[in-house]
Amino acid sequence: MRQLTFEMSADVIPFSSAPGAVAKGSYTEVIVSEGSALQPFQLLPVLAHCNAHQRWLLWLSPDQAMNKQWLISAGLKDCPVIHMATRYATQRELVIKALNSAKSHIILEWEGELEVEERKALRQLAEQHGTHLFLIRREGL
Repeated sequence: MRQLTFEMSADVIPFSSAPGAVAKGSYTEVIVSEGSALQPFQLLPVLAHCNAHQRWLLWLSPDQAMNKQWLISAGLKDCPVIHMATRYATQRELVIKALNSAKSHIILEWEGELEVEERKALRQLAEQHGTHLFLIRREGL
């Protein structure tokens, strides 16, 4: 497996902390194919860069466990990161609670279908609460 790496530069202004800027969230959807070089945990440094560590980074996924070495190699040794295992039946409720709390930026590995109305609701909540949400879906779902 090929691993992508991200580096964060301290001299770049984070997206959500520009002087006088109003925190505005975002919704980014990524569709990956089987065997993709992009792995969801590799997006953690991107989220960390979004807000200069002012929020937790939350990774919601069905199976993978957090690996401390990933965090260290991505430059996130001291960054507050939480991984929570989700299941199809509870993923929607869990991400809505996380978005409404406005305490973290989120990577969500979505299982199953994603209806247009669900996508719209998640986008609106992310924007409303100043949360950056990366939703990862497997191709064909």
